[in-house]
Amino acid sequence: MPVFITDKHLKASTTRKTYSDNKQLGFALRTTPNGVFTFYYQHLNKKTGKRDWDVIGTYPTWTPERARSEATRLAGLVESDKDIRQLRQQKVARNRAEGVTFQQLHDEYIDYCKQPVERRWGKVPRKETWRNIGYAFKRPLEWWSKRVANEITANDTMELYESFTDEGHPAQANNVRGQLHTMFNWALDSKRKYVTVNPCPKLLEDDKAVERADIEDGRVLTADELRTFWFGLDDPNSPGDRLSKLALKLSLVTLLRTGECVCVERTRVTPSAVTIPLRVAKGRRSKKARDVVQPLNSLAREILGEVFSIGDPDRQYAFPGTGNRKDKHMTQHTLGRMLARTSMDKTGQTGICEYLGLVDVTPHDLRRTGACVLEQLGYSDGVIGKVMTHKSADKDAAPVTREHYLVPVPIIARPVDPRIKALDDLDDALREILGLPLGSTKELPAPPRLLTAA
Repeated sequence: MPVFITDKHLKASTTRKTYSDNKQLGFALRTTPNGVFTFYYQHLNKKTGKRDWDVIGTYPTWTPERARSEATRLAGLVESDKDIRQLRQQKVARNRAEGVTFQQLHDEYIDYCKQPVERRWGKVPRKETWRNIGYAFKRPLEWWSKRVANEITANDTMELYESFTDEGHPAQANNVRGQLHTMFNWALDSKRKYVTVNPCPKLLEDDKAVERADIEDGRVLTADELRTFWFGLDDPNSPGDRLSKLALKLSLVTLLRTGECVCVERTRVTPSAVTIPLRVAKGRRSKKARDVVQPLNSLAREILGEVFSIGDPDRQYAFPGTGNRKDKHMTQHTLGRMLARTSMDKTGQTGICEYLGLVDVTPHDLRRTGACVLEQLGYSDGVIGKVMTHKSADKDAAPVTREHYLVPVPIIARPVDPRIKALDDLDDALREILGLPLGSTKELPAPPRLLTAA
């Protein structure tokens, strides 16, 4: 039944639906379960005697009002005996002769991302993750390299998106779509105008693929898993080189991000602390960002002592790269691959998790585990956040600390009541002020013996 097509019809349903407009004859809207809304103009082809469906465009690039106006224009062409399909083919041919291909757009955008620019932390590529961006475009290049960028539609990008989700890779689907959205916005800029519309509109949060929604946010190692992991890294037969394994241990005992650990420089290590320069620190884009100075506990000092006993002790980086990266530091991805790879992968190499019988442990889970241990020792969210270098506007606890790191998984046998720690600290402070010896026992002295009547 014909209806007046408006925004209220732009709703995803469990089945495909087609709406015909009761104001402009031939104007139609088709909806799909995955949320793609396509406007069409349908008319009787006088040459073939069949009904033609001409695509106008997709929402939100085309609104119902704009699409209805285009349908009216097409209806005028049909009344003038114009062949819509032939006119469009001629336009496509002109665009192909004059337009930029997706491959050309990709190459120019990657060159733009790689251009060195001055930042507060030094001269770096405009987008320091340009290698990751290039990797995200691997499949789009395979699909669209020779296509004119301006011909790629929202249907094309949704088909690409669903190819990842169908393979069980929702996080990769969201990442690729986000990178494409950014690149097409760049191509829309007035300096370039390689495309007229962005064929990769942002998805609503409810429409995005969800990665493993049945698993709570954050993996935390239990006490048994922690022992298996720690001593398993010392096993000479476990996969990976010794320095990579020590980098994982260092992240656990310092709560530094693995991306910060692999960048540790020899000249920035002292017996009491290690300094992570601003160019490495995650919060460097903040106007008030400073170098991260992280205190070293005894385990961290032991680990770094062993690190510099391996190889050249005067090298620049504690964890140097290999191959063509010998003059640089190890990459953060090296640690993730070393944990996650399995003998069933293309390389057939066993990873640490598979070797030790641990399930789905990532380098960042070590940082999360350390944070949970601190909470169970009685420390507040604010203190834990400071140790993890989480920033907050009011210098109190950053929400990210509680939301993404403090998982209710018991690790230590008996969590510490924060009042006990506070009173113990008060005890130590008073003894220091009064010059009393430090307490050596937590046991009560024997109670006095009661005198009994003779």
